[in-house]
Amino acid sequence: MFLLFFVMVLVVLLFWGPFSEKRFDWKTALVTSGPIEKKITANGTINPVFTVNVGTQISGIVQDVFVDYNDKVMKDQLLAKIDPALLQAKISQSKANLSAAKAVFKASKSKFYRQKQLEKKGFISKGSIEISEKEFEEAGARVVQAKAQLDREVKNLLYSQIISPIDGVIIERAVDVGQTVAASFQTPTLFKIARDLNEMQIEALVSEADIGNIKSGQSVKFQVDAYPKKFFKGVVNLVRLEPEVEQNVVSYKVIVDVENAEGFLLPGMTAQALITVERKENVLLIPLSSLRFRPPESISYIESSKDLNDGKNSEISFNDSIFKIAKNGKIEKLKISTGLSDGKLIEVFYGLKEFDEVIIRRKSSSNSEKSNSGFRFKLK
Repeated sequence: MFLLFFVMVLVVLLFWGPFSEKRFDWKTALVTSGPIEKKITANGTINPVFTVNVGTQISGIVQDVFVDYNDKVMKDQLLAKIDPALLQAKISQSKANLSAAKAVFKASKSKFYRQKQLEKKGFISKGSIEISEKEFEEAGARVVQAKAQLDREVKNLLYSQIISPIDGVIIERAVDVGQTVAASFQTPTLFKIARDLNEMQIEALVSEADIGNIKSGQSVKFQVDAYPKKFFKGVVNLVRLEPEVEQNVVSYKVIVDVENAEGFLLPGMTAQALITVERKENVLLIPLSSLRFRPPESISYIESSKDLNDGKNSEISFNDSIFKIAKNGKIEKLKISTGLSDGKLIEVFYGLKEFDEVIIRRKSSSNSEKSNSGFRFKLK
């Protein structure tokens, strides 16, 4: 009986004990090589590259409107017309004033030259001739003034016809027939014309922390809410120097040129843009999450045996550490030098080679088994 009991206790210790221990399953990833890009996110508004606000220089009642939203127009095309009745009346008045001024001028001229002849014969005084000369000159000035007034009224009549200054598309119409427009203090805007909707631009705001990375010529990918599954492309054109300050946050406006040959993009759309500020080809890559992994305190690991202070490594900055699965199945801690990151992957300069297996995270299971070193690891 005693022997049987001893055998049972030995079996429990040998088999049940190891399997009751907790084992960790490691989620791993292979070191790969490939391209990586650093991108900066920015939101902005899509606008036409060139727009013109068409207004009026005269006041009056709108008599006709000949165009509507989205109409294509040509340069010098008639867009609208202001009632010319009052302007025509002013022209008639100005013509009458000019005729009267000319009549007075003619009479003053005759009187002046007649008195000048009499002065030579001594029939009138010099003072009289001076008065006559002054009246003659004032009459001539009034003729010039009346003629200028008539020219101004004629031009105002031409301004009653609202003409397109460019070829383009009507994107805004702010006037209707019968509406009164007043140009006394500020020129009212009647139409907004975009020159070419095949070429658009994004006015994107980039924070002051990122603006130093933005340069002309960088490629941009962006999306709009209207087409959530479609990516559009653009190119950085300009970084405006004037800051935009809102709630003590400083941003700068970045202008991105965009092709819109298919016409999907409309003025005013919001763009969520990714600006590629740096790209590298054929570099070693690991998941960024692997840098955050640390094994439990109960797990032993091997420190890297590489001499990090030798001549070759003295100029390398080891700014991160990583845990990988060694050839013998144990965990090995390495110091590595990292570089460019896209938020998911990160470049490795030194410390790893392609196809090394790095640990991302751990999983626990109810089954376990021990090795002579403490634990064996299941790789996934």
